Amino acid sequence: MADEKFELLDKPMATVFDWSEDNTPLRDALWNHYMDESNKNTLSTLDHLKQFEKMDNSQAKSEAEKVLHV
Repeated sequence: MADEKFELLDKPMATVFDWSEDNTPLRDALWNHYMDESNKNTLSTLDHLKQFEKMDNSQAKSEAEKVLHV
């Protein structure tokens, strides 16, 4: 059984956001974004992703939209 707390992060972007047609899981899209932003610094990227795991789904969706919707 999947952990419901992280279910949002495992959904495709197109399912989470009405503005996206990307089927990449939200967790992977965030990972890619923060890896690019940190010049491929894995530890920095992990720190960002850990913050999303502490948020409830509503907050995580809102914060993800701020960084991914361009």
